Amino acid sequence: MAFKDKEVIALIPARGGSKGVKRKNLRTVLGKSLLAHAVQAARDAARVDRVYVSSDDAEILGLAREMGVGVVHRAVEAATDDATANDIVIDFLRQLPESLVTANPYLVFLQPTSPMRTGVHIDAAFDAMSSAGSDMCLSVTELKKTPFKSFTLTAEGRLQSLFDEALTNANRQSLPAVYYPNGAIYIFPFAEFLTRQAFPSNGGVPYIMSERESVDIDTEEDLAMVEKLCHAN
Repeated sequence: MAFKDKEVIALIPARGGSKGVKRKNLRTVLGKSLLAHAVQAARDAARVDRVYVSSDDAEILGLAREMGVGVVHRAVEAATDDATANDIVIDFLRQLPESLVTANPYLVFLQPTSPMRTGVHIDAAFDAMSSAGSDMCLSVTELKKTPFKSFTLTAEGRLQSLFDEALTNANRQSLPAVYYPNGAIYIFPFAEFLTRQAFPSNGGVPYIMSERESVDIDTEEDLAMVEKLCHAN
């Protein structure tokens, strides 16, 4: 189902390599790969019209085809350890028909490393955008420890408050809540990305997710924790 009369396209980035967990995107949680969890979430979202998987890996692309979603063979330079999410989206847009890009659909960027995210969350993020009259949304989770009390070190190895020094002595309750992107959901129109050549965030609507829903798989311990959380339900 389109949003504001524009098509909604989900992009799942799933390269074959990984530093922390070998073949991470194919590792399983509750018997289903992280890739499959992401595809299922996209398919379950009523707002999503089309789903694509971007990968440099033949096995992952083959599995995506078997799951009935579109595939994009990612360029080598967009599949290195140093490649950013911006690089992945740029590579994706270059491979789409120009007519589709100029139609300015919405892009939903769904990393497979967020297996607790579901189609319900994706649709709720669109609802948040609709209520706020916004075209952009970023899923976040509230930080337990405030950065307003944080310090950096000077070249001499001395403490330097990251913000106003007075904030380091303030009561935590008097400081504003701070939110961190959990990597689960990014939504924006193609044109916003192309203008900035980067993911837009400032001015976007937050979709706040719990700490449990925000688990991001980066290590073997993360995988084990997610399995435990799922079995605890």
